[in-house]
Amino acid sequence: MVLILASIVVIGAGIKLAAPLLVPVLVASFIAIVTAPIVMWFCDRGVPTLVAVLAGLLLDVAAGAALGIPLAGAVATFTERVPEYATMLAGRMDEAELWLAARGIYLESIYDFSEPTWMLNMAAVMAQYAASLVSQMVLVLLIVAFMLFEATGLREKLSKIATPSQIQELSAAAREVNTYLVAKTVLSVLTGLLVFAWCWWMGVDVPLLWGLLAYLLNYIPTVGQIIAAVPAIALAWLQLGPGEALVVAAGFGAINLAIGAIEPRVMGDALGLSALVVLVSMVAWGWLLGPVGALVSAPLTMVIKHALAHNDQLRWMAELLGPTPKPAGKSAEGEADSADELSRA
Repeated sequence: MVLILASIVVIGAGIKLAAPLLVPVLVASFIAIVTAPIVMWFCDRGVPTLVAVLAGLLLDVAAGAALGIPLAGAVATFTERVPEYATMLAGRMDEAELWLAARGIYLESIYDFSEPTWMLNMAAVMAQYAASLVSQMVLVLLIVAFMLFEATGLREKLSKIATPSQIQELSAAAREVNTYLVAKTVLSVLTGLLVFAWCWWMGVDVPLLWGLLAYLLNYIPTVGQIIAAVPAIALAWLQLGPGEALVVAAGFGAINLAIGAIEPRVMGDALGLSALVVLVSMVAWGWLLGPVGALVSAPLTMVIKHALAHNDQLRWMAELLGPTPKPAGKSAEGEADSADELSRA
């Protein structure tokens, strides 16, 4: 056990140091996993490998442009309006101080929050991070291209070095990750559209930014949408008032409940992780790899869980990472109730 913990610490330190190199490779890997079935579909129908890979890359570029161009515009719009929001914040703080003073509570330090510097810094960080992502996309697409070329001959290579059972296990793991990513992407797009429509209808500034933020953070299970809702609700409070902010928050809650009800039906058990593991993995991968690590924390942990499940000595760790199993008693009672209902029918 001590050896395992020591190995985890050493690997984690290596990942932390190599984060600048690993982040584009990881992003490219997940893009390639989603794109590879399309490229293989073209190749299986006699399309030349070069043409198939180029078609897959064109789809990736189109998807990236559809996300990146509006995101850059929305961040720029938000940055331009930061001084206005700082003024609104000062007014809200004055109202809060008066409201508290009427009840005998005096908080002179509340004015510290009305200084616009922290908002300007936040906007600058958002703009810098968006610019760094755009600058890395060329490298990411280059890595994706080479990965897709390798994927076209991967089956032949694996047939020479792996047994049929090992190939089947690898295919199952890749299919599981692919199913999760595709399903999560579709649901994230739906979430982003709903959030954009709700914020636009409520009159919240820069609704496109909050829709795109909801789309991106929806890749983080459980807590992603909570994080995405906070800035939109805060802006609604600044711009519209506390009552409207509560309505905006209620809309976010309704969207999360609706998507949460659809998600298990679409993805089934593709994630296969407990809620606690999802939260801890988001924090851990986010610390190791930055914001991109938080976004891809779930599929990364899925891959690790799948690898542990096929090692006899480490299978117990995979069981701990998995969701809580349903009690045998309840399932048996459910089957008995179903049998009774069928017998009555």
